[in-house]
Amino acid sequence: MERRSRLSAERETEIFGCVERLVREHGYENVTMQQIAAEARTSTATLYRHWNGKPRLVVEAVRNRRPAPLEDVDTGSLRGDFLAGTAAIIESGPDDHDLMSALANAARTDPELDRAQRDILVAPMQRAVEAVLDRAAARGEIAADAPAREFVPELLFASLIAHKIHTGDFPDRAYLTRFLDLVVLPALGVRRDH
Repeated sequence: MERRSRLSAERETEIFGCVERLVREHGYENVTMQQIAAEARTSTATLYRHWNGKPRLVVEAVRNRRPAPLEDVDTGSLRGDFLAGTAAIIESGPDDHDLMSALANAARTDPELDRAQRDILVAPMQRAVEAVLDRAAARGEIAADAPAREFVPELLFASLIAHKIHTGDFPDRAYLTRFLDLVVLPALGVRRDH
């Protein structure tokens, strides 16, 4: 069996930058592996050897620059953790959200892209949310078996998507804070005294 050579972190970052720029400029569906190889000054064989195809390459390029918003967050409180995650989402900017929306739309008809997004983007986010909720339960902020717990990852994603659909704008920090305080935290049984 042929052993694949390792790309340096710098070289991967270069390739990921080319991928993201091409997808932003031309759209996921219109970008080919040949274009990516030419732009990144590499071969399509190298790209396939390392990423097995365009879906995984594109999603890993997105993930490379943008870790899950709640990854490595531990402020000592559930609300603090969620607010820190909110700050990371806001800082990523509208262009990033447009890119993510475009990929989500493309994934509707591309099962490989859909699977890559679930494996590389969604699963780490779900694990990060679970870790935040586990810590909150250990601190006694929520019940370990809070019934709404299973819906929290979907609630967090829905707040981003639904607000954009309804208003045309990506939600700002004030909106996401209200959403956390009035929807997510109460669903988990957290009461805030104002």
